[in-house]
Amino acid sequence: MKGLKNRLVYLFTGEFFAMVTFVLVYIYFYHFSSNHSYSLLYMIFVLNFILLQGSFYWFIKWKGLKNKRIVVSNIYKFFSVLKKLNLILVCIAALILIKEILVLELTYLYLFLVSVFVYAFAVFEYINYFHTQLTNYKNGRGQKSSIAKGIERIKS
Repeated sequence: MKGLKNRLVYLFTGEFFAMVTFVLVYIYFYHFSSNHSYSLLYMIFVLNFILLQGSFYWFIKWKGLKNKRIVVSNIYKFFSVLKKLNLILVCIAALILIKEILVLELTYLYLFLVSVFVYAFAVFEYINYFHTQLTNYKNGRGQKSSIAKGIERIKS
């Protein structure tokens, strides 16, 4: 039980610090670049929004385990709405990247590449949280994610 609690603390703090890191990346690019990339800002916003949800979810799971309470189904209704909102945000991000390709100036290629990396990470996290577990936590890779299972339970 203690190992699981520690794992949940690791997960929610790790997601939170990843958010902080990406904000610092944007500040770095904003400060040292003459081009203030709004597409990069949007990609970081989408990624951080998804990471915040993950951090929140793992925090709730940890809190429930700590207080010996089951996560209530209302939280999965909330995540069901977030899943749809995330998909919309990710699709908008894809359109922004397509627009960037069409008007790309070679001098800002590095910002575009950073935006693509952040976008790919956001898509990875979206799939990892709301569809299929892509990371290997005790041979869990390829299985339905914990949030997806919870959403599926409330829909049945």
